[in-house]
Amino acid sequence: MMSVMIPSRDRPHELQGALDSLGLAINGFEALIWLDDDDPQLDKYKELFESDSNVRLFIKKRVGYKQSHRMLNFLSQQAKYNWIFQFNDDAYMDNLEWFKIFKDFVKQFDPVKEPVVINLWGQGEIIANLFPIVSRAYINILGYYSGATTCDEYVRMVAIGANISHNLNGIKPKHRKYGGENPLRDQTFREVENDRTEVKKVWNEKKKMLPKSLQDDINKIIQHKNGQKVIHHAS
Repeated sequence: MMSVMIPSRDRPHELQGALDSLGLAINGFEALIWLDDDDPQLDKYKELFESDSNVRLFIKKRVGYKQSHRMLNFLSQQAKYNWIFQFNDDAYMDNLEWFKIFKDFVKQFDPVKEPVVINLWGQGEIIANLFPIVSRAYINILGYYSGATTCDEYVRMVAIGANISHNLNGIKPKHRKYGGENPLRDQTFREVENDRTEVKKVWNEKKKMLPKSLQDDINKIIQHKNGQKVIHHAS
């Protein structure tokens, strides 16, 4: 079973397409959706999803892209299932068999006991992990999903540093942000890109501008793997 986390803004129909491509009902998992309380299309989201038993809407005060980790950390704590998938409202799966491939692959892991990060995006060729899937143990050990705004990058770097990253070939989401078929360049896209420019002033892997929590979280995973007690310090 899987919990899918998606912060969404001003894209109810795009979100519907993303969720349809995942096959929530067929595959028997849930979508956790963060919505801003000032979203101009909030009523449309409610119309489309409030009666869907596979979708849980969380209407919260807007924090924006610069606080993406707050949104995903909150959603990860609401997750019912032991595999937790960061997805986007501008992404979709084009392989109907994707979840079967995933289930077969993760039979080798115990998500409750083992910290695991699955990389779908890299396909064994690139290092990026835009849509990470993490195990329940990963969340429990760290105490949250991400310690910084750029959540996918943070998760990727923790996973590589702690040697818990696993490439899963044969599944790769399509991301409309990067063009291709039906690219999405709307107001939400523009707002996020503006915020990303600001975030890069304090988070830049190439310039070694990284949060202290990154190494702390790598160490927590390593301690757990070595059978040591993990201590969570107050933030």
